[in-house]
Amino acid sequence: MTVSLAQSERQQLCELMLTKGPDAPTLAAGWTAFHLAAHLHLRENDPIGAAGIVIPPLEPVTKRRMARLMDEVDFDELVGRVARGPGRFNPMRLPGVDDRVNSMEFFVHHEDLRRGGAFPVRPRVLGAEVDDRLWDEAIRMATARLRRLRAGVLLQRVRDGRPTEEQAVVATGRDPVTVLGEPGELVLWLFGREGAAEVSISGPAKSLARLRAKSLAV
Repeated sequence: MTVSLAQSERQQLCELMLTKGPDAPTLAAGWTAFHLAAHLHLRENDPIGAAGIVIPPLEPVTKRRMARLMDEVDFDELVGRVARGPGRFNPMRLPGVDDRVNSMEFFVHHEDLRRGGAFPVRPRVLGAEVDDRLWDEAIRMATARLRRLRAGVLLQRVRDGRPTEEQAVVATGRDPVTVLGEPGELVLWLFGREGAAEVSISGPAKSLARLRAKSLAV
């Protein structure tokens, strides 16, 4: 049976949380591994609490529910719940839905925990199939999020540490900017992890300023 990217990243993230412990730092400001586990469980199992993740006025509700969850449930048990996934009747349990809504979520949060410490951590070496999936996701996300930038943006792919001729125009406009990186690094950049993602951005000053002014935080 083939393990999906969502399943693989979920398993690896949960194993890393247990290895590092509840107080391990993450790239998310103020969040430890314990916060991350609470966020992931709430997102899949508490519709009211999860609403604040995407609806800013409801964010205080999400924070209260996360805090209560962390008070009531032991860290190891909470990680176990995340590893088991949503309940059996939850739509997120369907393979197609799980792959669509959880692959990037768990990939990015896995990297949040990997790179959250004081010392630099290099990107993982990913298989060709995963790398191709991340490239497709980076193009999709960049097209959706940057199309109104009023500047051209070009993604350029890196393979095995070397720039390739694989490129994708994700925003049209004059004086385009080029964002160069491995697919996983481009995904992290598009999720607002600019400080950790190993990408190189070049282009005219005016277009660069517009791109840097765009908030990519998720």
